[in-house]
Amino acid sequence: MNNEIKSIGFALSPDSIPAFLLDWEVTKRCNLDCGYCETGTDGGHDNSTQHPQLDDCLKSIDFMYEYVDLYMQHKKPVQRKVVLNVYGGESLFHPNIEEILKACHEKYKVYKERWELTITTTTNAVINKSIWNRIIPLIDEFTVSYHAESLPKQQKLFFHNLLKLNEQNKRFKCVIMMHPYPHFWKNSIDAIDFCKKNNFKYLAKPIDTSTLGYTADQFNFLRSEWKLNTAETTKSTISICEGRACCGGRKMSLNNDLKSSVTYVQRQGFKDWYCSVNWFFLFVQQLTGNVYVNKDCRMGFNKKVEALGNIKSYQIILNNLRNQLNTNSMPIIQCAKSLCLCGYCAPKAENLEDFKDLIKRNVITDVIKFPT
Repeated sequence: MNNEIKSIGFALSPDSIPAFLLDWEVTKRCNLDCGYCETGTDGGHDNSTQHPQLDDCLKSIDFMYEYVDLYMQHKKPVQRKVVLNVYGGESLFHPNIEEILKACHEKYKVYKERWELTITTTTNAVINKSIWNRIIPLIDEFTVSYHAESLPKQQKLFFHNLLKLNEQNKRFKCVIMMHPYPHFWKNSIDAIDFCKKNNFKYLAKPIDTSTLGYTADQFNFLRSEWKLNTAETTKSTISICEGRACCGGRKMSLNNDLKSSVTYVQRQGFKDWYCSVNWFFLFVQQLTGNVYVNKDCRMGFNKKVEALGNIKSYQIILNNLRNQLNTNSMPIIQCAKSLCLCGYCAPKAENLEDFKDLIKRNVITDVIKFPT
């Protein structure tokens, strides 16, 4: 099947209208320590670090809004939607998180006539009840991740806080990290049952690491969750090496066929493909100050993994982008990686002509410099 898939795009669906995702890793500190979550600066958390200072965080908001505003001027009007995802580590663990979220709302007022903003957080929801109650009004939509390794009292707090979101009529989805170890797998299944019982939106998500393999039965369960054919089985399957679903459950189309609306694509690795990831993502790592086009792929415009720059000199990043757009010289990213994680859903194609057909659905393409 891999050889048959030549391009991936967004499906023509009301619930798949693409937004620009600003991923802001506001802190590396976390109140959990899951075994599959890598530690260190580039890992999922690092509890040896300090929370970034409030003043620096406020400057990052200014940069992100100005950066995305430049892109929004060249997106199709119906797609001028921005999602600011505040996460970590555990973002709600930051001691100044209330001030940060209030500033996100206040600083947006300058742009509210030009594009729509949704403020979200990705959180483990193992948050003190009083803090949780104060945070809820400041966030438009929650992505709540369930981690089966958490302690029983932490799981109890998790489910309580989910019910609280429902009581407050907040939009949320529960991303259940499907841990393959038997005891933790059962915990994950229990979390799915809880969501089903309460009619909560959820997504069964494979853990994005090649060190944890799923049994055939487990992977077939995931296939059933993704509404896939379960006929093909193997003794052991590592899901992300076989294919992938969009992290947010977005529907995708294959080979420029908008009718081929799928939630899972059995293809992995897009080396040398043309990709539009920079038109839909930005990743700001507050602790290091590094700025990338995406939190996982981190591809640059020189066919290699590299940062766009550092937040401490963000005017350089903005000036470079503004110049590329004003001179119609916006480059195209070509992938140099063998594995695609976040950013998988960004329209991409093996050849340039297919890429042109894909990207013109989302972007006013006059500003792009296509290779000749």
